[in-house]
Amino acid sequence: MSSSDTATPEATMTESVAPDVFPFRDVIILTQYYAPEPGAPQVRLGTMARELNKAGVRVRVITGMPNYPVGEIFDGYEGKWTMRETIDGIPVQRRWLYPATGRGSIKRLLNYFSFSATGLLALLRERKADLIFVEAQPITLALAAWLIKKVRGIPYVYNTPDLQVEHAEEAGWLPNKSLIEAARRLEAFLMREALTTTTVTHAFIEHFIRERSIAPRKMSFLPNGADTERLRPLPRDVAYAQRMGVGDRKVFTFAGTHAPYQGLEVIVDAAERLQHRDDIVLLMVGKGPVRQALIERAHAKGLTNIRFEDSPFEEMHQLMSITYASLVTLRDQPTAQKMRLSKTIPPLACGVPVIFAGNSESALILQREGCGVQIPPEQPAILAHTIEQLADDPVLRDAMSTSARALAEREFSWRALVRDWMRQVGAIARGAPPQIPDFHPSTDS
Repeated sequence: MSSSDTATPEATMTESVAPDVFPFRDVIILTQYYAPEPGAPQVRLGTMARELNKAGVRVRVITGMPNYPVGEIFDGYEGKWTMRETIDGIPVQRRWLYPATGRGSIKRLLNYFSFSATGLLALLRERKADLIFVEAQPITLALAAWLIKKVRGIPYVYNTPDLQVEHAEEAGWLPNKSLIEAARRLEAFLMREALTTTTVTHAFIEHFIRERSIAPRKMSFLPNGADTERLRPLPRDVAYAQRMGVGDRKVFTFAGTHAPYQGLEVIVDAAERLQHRDDIVLLMVGKGPVRQALIERAHAKGLTNIRFEDSPFEEMHQLMSITYASLVTLRDQPTAQKMRLSKTIPPLACGVPVIFAGNSESALILQREGCGVQIPPEQPAILAHTIEQLADDPVLRDAMSTSARALAEREFSWRALVRDWMRQVGAIARGAPPQIPDFHPSTDS
């Protein structure tokens, strides 16, 4: 990362996508979350920006001062109203926001609304673009894109990797049904006003067609992916294993933001049932709002076979080199069944099988492709038993590893995913159907 002026770097034109395929030559990505913050949206958007740039599209990012997931402005960004920098060749303009973490609180709402306002100001002052890609988390951020559409005539893409309203209702983040209904209506309006609504799973597409009355011809698909060149099977990094404190034991890793919806207590409780296995260690890598509570839970149980460490995403290939199997968990909630979690994909690219404790589209893919195991959510005894079974069957583990890498190369390459999304959006802009791969809507357009 380095400082930069307002100039946009030249795209790699040798890989350019023709304007008749994707007619938007200048794109602004509007997002509250971006590198150097950790997290799936930050990785996904950064990769998308780089791939668009390689395809001949001039890309700019408007985002907030980094503060996620700790709720404090990162060192070097404090006390600033606005600043510009360049990350991986992409110009990034940052605007002030009210830093906060957690959900369902007044401070968190201030966090959302503050960047929705300052992001709008940035859009009003920026050079006119051909298209705005808005990461609609929170939903109110898309209001800024809608206003710019009305004032400056710039179309926007409404991107949502989650069922935000339904998840907020399940978790009780909004205090009454009238607010839930208002959020649902707002999201439906902003989706209908967009050039296209982009999301990450076929189940989400079906949901928005049915529940938000979005025409199938206005939906587009950009699932989570991986850099399959950087993330690949590697020999065990012995020095990194020593740094993580796991030695030569079989490591079962959870890597990602420690968030409430994941039900990560099940991993701590599974560790309690695995204390007799000196050859197994559970590794929790990342940050997040429930991390301290998990550490305290493990400490209260006197567990020595679960470690809490930190490692940036840039070290994912090293982390996966020492990982025998990756752990992914979800609470038993209806919205979980429609999810395709990004954290399942880097392990697959690295040839690491996944134990998935939950119900989701990701779990179905793992089972179908033979590169992981699905078990019921929130069942620590079953999770512990599954960990033991896989630890004791290296032949099965290696077979899953081979299947995992093959699946990642075939379906999760970021370059292929972004190029196909560009094709879909270009078709929508021309009034043609997007022809989403492997998707057959049950509702007529």
